[in-house]
Amino acid sequence: MASIDLDELYTKYEGFYEPRVAIEMGGQDISEFKKFTIEPYDISVELTSDLKASVATFCLANTYDAASGGFRTKDLKKYISLGTDVTIYMGHAASVTEVFKGYVAGVDFVYDFESRGKSYIRITAMDIKGIMMANNYSKRLKANYYSDAVKEILDQQVYQNLQNNGVIDSITIADTPDKPAGGAPGGGGAAPGGAGGAGTPDIRIEMVAESDYDFVVKVAKRFNYEFFSLGGNVAFRKAKSNTQPLAEITPHYSILDYNIGYDITGVVGEVKVRTLDVGKGTKIEVKKKNSGKFSMGSKAKPLISSQQYVYIDSSIESQTDAERRAEYILEDMSYRLGHITMTLRGMPEFVPGRFVTLKGFGDGASNNYYITDVKHEYMGGGRYVTVLEGKAATL
Repeated sequence: MASIDLDELYTKYEGFYEPRVAIEMGGQDISEFKKFTIEPYDISVELTSDLKASVATFCLANTYDAASGGFRTKDLKKYISLGTDVTIYMGHAASVTEVFKGYVAGVDFVYDFESRGKSYIRITAMDIKGIMMANNYSKRLKANYYSDAVKEILDQQVYQNLQNNGVIDSITIADTPDKPAGGAPGGGGAAPGGAGGAGTPDIRIEMVAESDYDFVVKVAKRFNYEFFSLGGNVAFRKAKSNTQPLAEITPHYSILDYNIGYDITGVVGEVKVRTLDVGKGTKIEVKKKNSGKFSMGSKAKPLISSQQYVYIDSSIESQTDAERRAEYILEDMSYRLGHITMTLRGMPEFVPGRFVTLKGFGDGASNNYYITDVKHEYMGGGRYVTVLEGKAATL
């Protein structure tokens, strides 16, 4: 059973006829500012479960004082200072739902001589990943297992500060397969410098000239995991682990347009991962076959089945590692087959990292799609739409 129902949302939002948006900056609704009216417009929230940051942009009208020739930055300091927490809500009529939580990453003061009344301040807000991209260092962590290493990174003070400021509500980190059931958390291995005893190796995980973001993404790719945030909830988990459909979509009055397509370019029938077990002096090789359906006819399968992708990586340490890497590569390549872009009337309940099921659209178009990106746009004239982007690995 799907998590949300379009007919129920139609009722909840009273026919989608009265779009609404609310923005909190510094913990205060900007519509409640007393000195003058702040009018937000051209609001775009781009959410993603892919390994990139989610971003929100919006403009603030009535923030330029034509009489003095300057922007009202002194009055607006509480709202527009870099690092200020930002929460955006969207909906219709009396109902709004949170669609974004982050911090002010950029501020632009935009002036137009010919239409000074249209001069404005543009805000760019980012989620936790924006902060994670900034640093770069090499160090040995305390953790022996990769999920513990991710936890160690996100336990740093800078991310604790984001939690204290309300930018992050929760952080959920699923154990990676390298951690045995009941394995000791955190370090647990040899002491620094190999001080755990004669001949005891120091197996703690290292970061090598990389940012927190680069490291976590590297770990996610190694184990076929996802790392993203929805609102203030940060998740590091196995990719596509939530298989319950977010929504079952049929031809519906809430759909404004869609583009569904399939392309066999880059899709292969088999993935091979090879490496060398240095300790044993033996070759490691894993094969994974693509068992998906590639076309409504019989022409595509022979073409794809004959295509092979061979991946060689000396960083793979075991047969198990090779199995995981092959699984990730095959899944990543398989999901190049199908794509969907669909524009709906604005519904903040749609988020990335979930499947949607299309029924009644005809053979081929009706399928299960994994939503990777969701864009919520509130534009001039009070128009609010939600754009879904997703992919499918088989017909």
